[in-house]
Formats: sequence, C-alpha cells, structure tokens
Amino acid sequence: TGEPAGAPASTPRAVLHNVRAYSPAVSPDAPAYAVDGGALYMGAPGAWTLVPTPQNVIVGAVATDITDPNVLYIGAANELALYRTLDNGKNWLRVPLTDLPHLGGVTSLAVDGAQRLIYAGTDTAGLFRLRDVGSSVILTGQLLLDEPVLQVVADSTGAGLAFARTEWKLYRAENYGLTWVTVDNLHSAPTALAIANGTPATVYVGTMDRGLLVSRDGLEWTLANAGLNFVPGSRLQVNAIAVDPLQPDVLYVATSFLYGSTMVRQSPAGVAMSTDGAQAWSPIHEASNLAVTELLPLSGLTGGVLALTTDSRTPLALGNAPLVEEPVVVATPQPSTPGVTGLLAWIIAGLAALALVTAVALDLRSRRTQPTGPLAPSAVRSER
Repeated sequence: TGEPAGAPASTPRAVLHNVRAYSPAVSPDAPAYAVDGGALYMGAPGAWTLVPTPQNVIVGAVATDITDPNVLYIGAANELALYRTLDNGKNWLRVPLTDLPHLGGVTSLAVDGAQRLIYAGTDTAGLFRLRDVGSSVILTGQLLLDEPVLQVVADSTGAGLAFARTEWKLYRAENYGLTWVTVDNLHSAPTALAIANGTPATVYVGTMDRGLLVSRDGLEWTLANAGLNFVPGSRLQVNAIAVDPLQPDVLYVATSFLYGSTMVRQSPAGVAMSTDGAQAWSPIHEASNLAVTELLPLSGLTGGVLALTTDSRTPLALGNAPLVEEPVVVATPQPSTPGVTGLLAWIIAGLAALALVTAVALDLRSRRTQPTGPLAPSAVRSER
C-alpha cells in the first residue's frame, strides 16, 4: 500500500541552508536530490523544489537508482524505515526495517541497481540489506553493529562491491551483501567513502592519517596521493570524497594536514580534483580555513562541486560550480486606507492652520500693548 504525501508543493528555492544528505543526478536529464532540514528537495543550485514526503517523516538519507532514475529511496531519521517512490513523491511505499520497537533512524542509503539491492545504514541497528522486486521491497539481511553506520556505498556495474563505515571500522560485503567482513589492512581509520561505477568499478577510502586509498576489489589497496602534497613522514587526513556519477573518472577530495602527536592539530588543506581516477590531483580550492565535511558533485560539470563545512551546512560553490545567492526581497509598502489617510491629512492641515492663526493673533496683541517713542523700554533711564 502507498503512503500519501504529506508535504505540499512549494515555490522553488535558490539556496538550501541545512543540507544533511545529497544524491547527485544519475543521468543528464535527471535532477539531484538534497535533504534540507529534514525535508526533501529536487533540482539543482538555484532551483530547488520541495518533494512531498509522507506525513511525520523526517528525511535523513536519500539515494537514487543509477539504472532507473525514476526509482527514489529515502531513509527516515525518526524511525527505522525506508520509503520508495516511483512518481517523484506522489505516492510512497513504506518498508519497515524491523518489527521490534527499536528507536533510531536511517543514516545512509546505497543502491546496487544491477542486483536490485538496497543497503541501509542506521544509527542503532547496524546495516540492512533489502531487495527491490518491483511490487515491493523485501528485507533480506541485517548486520548487527555496536556503533552507528556513518556511510554505505555500492556499485551498479554487477561487480557486487558494497562497503560500510563506522567511526573506526570499514566493512566489505561478500556474496552481494549476504555476509560482511571487516577490512583490516587500511592501517588507519576510515574517514570517507565513495564508489565509481567505471570499468572496472573502483572504491575510494579516505583515512585518518594515510590519505586516500584505492581498490578494485576491496582486498588490495594502493595509495593515491599524487598531487595532494603528501610526503613521507607527514600525515594527510581525507575529510570527504565525491565521484561524478556521469564521469566516473572525475572525483573530488577534501584534505587536512595533521600536526603533533599527543596534542594533534588539524589544518585544512583545501579541495582537489582528479580527472583520471585519482592517478593525479590538482587543487580547485586552497583556502586554509575551509574545513570541509562533505562534497556534493554537480553531475557532468567537470570541476563543479559544492562543499559543506564545519561552520555551515549551506552549500558553498567551488571550482566551476555556479555561484547562487539568495534573492533579495524588497518589502513593498502596504497601501493605507484612503479614508483614514484623507482624514489624517485634514486633521493635520487644520491643526497647522489653527497654529498659524494663534501665532498671528498673539503677534498683533503684542504690537498693540507695546509702548513706543521716548518711553520705549529701551530708552528708559533711571534718575535719582
């Protein structure tokens, strides 16, 4: 059964201010999706339109199917459930992740379009595997974890690559997500995650202090720090990674340098772009005070990416991304009631006339009573 949409349509917005999740456009004519303050929007920078979602649902995650852009999934931040729509939010299919009275919400979604699989990370119940069979979405597995899932990614090429990360661990799917194993050869904690649907599919993992690692199978990893100013002995932290869905070899990375041992200090290094699958990097933003937490690629626009920072969840345009500002709204003076305006004008005019007449009368009276000639006050002399 379908869930009715609860949010009405609205006038497009130019700027979003509290972005918590993002799904870039998966085809040239498809929109991007963004979660702003618990509501779902579709479109592009400068023209975001509210998508109706089920009543009382706070949206926490969003994902599209790269093999079918009409299929859209959202995860609820206020319940352990995900929703699917095939008609841009007119109707929603609710899919509970558990029948138990379990508090929590969905933190991240990933879609394997080739296998019709959906992976849902949660903050309290680990990781769920579901299969979309068209008429419904069926729950087919769960990985219990003792810490929140921060991010989950999957490819749609048929390779069956899927990964999930928590604050300290990275997990790799086996048998298309029926089982999961811990990735223990990163030699650093995972900080960011992305998959490129290229040939072959490639997974990128950002680390706490080794920079960026790349793998084709999730078993063997190689460093991909050329151009990121990483030198032996230094510590390079990756804060965010993003891949352009329409250009799998185009990706973006935000990095920081770490200094100190007991008292560690983090210094943002900026944002860089690669157009050859992370073989080389070139900077597109070098502001040292830009502490980026997430990168939002603009599909098909090489060098165009938006950034969320520690200071603001309002997307910041970097590289070739268009700069969009909030339109200035000029307040229109409200017309006053003609009758009241006319009455006030007559009263003011009457008071002014009365004041003028009074002033003239006082002046004439003063002139009649004032002495003149030799007895004028200015000429009086006291004689003794």
